Amino acid sequence: MSSGIVTHRPGYRKVVFSGVGHPEGDLETQTRTTLSLIRDGLEDLGGGMQDVTMLRFFVRDDVLSSESQLRIHEVRSDFFDRPQYPAATMVGVSELLYENMLIEVETEAEIPDDEWDVDVIDDTS
Repeated sequence: MSSGIVTHRPGYRKVVFSGVGHPEGDLETQTRTTLSLIRDGLEDLGGGMQDVTMLRFFVRDDVLSSESQLRIHEVRSDFFDRPQYPAATMVGVSELLYENMLIEVETEAEIPDDEWDVDVIDDTS
């Protein structure tokens, strides 16, 4: 089983981390630790959170609510600068691998050989 994969493309490397999580602490702590692990992995590959293009949040059904979604987004804002948030989706699941795990995150990133020119589509206004 692989926890991630890097593929080389002309001009960039595509990085995919399968479900990353940390089963200790409350939802905010788990989210912060998980995003820190993802950041560290990207930095090890020469990239950073600015290179993330997609996040998939898997949150246990028994903790998923509009309030918990807001708490997750508040933690996320510590790792990403608006308006360049990556595309994201959040899915409720009945359980995760570890009993105390509340959230798991899949990540896709593209680490450029040079700087990117990025157009952000923001339909939240």
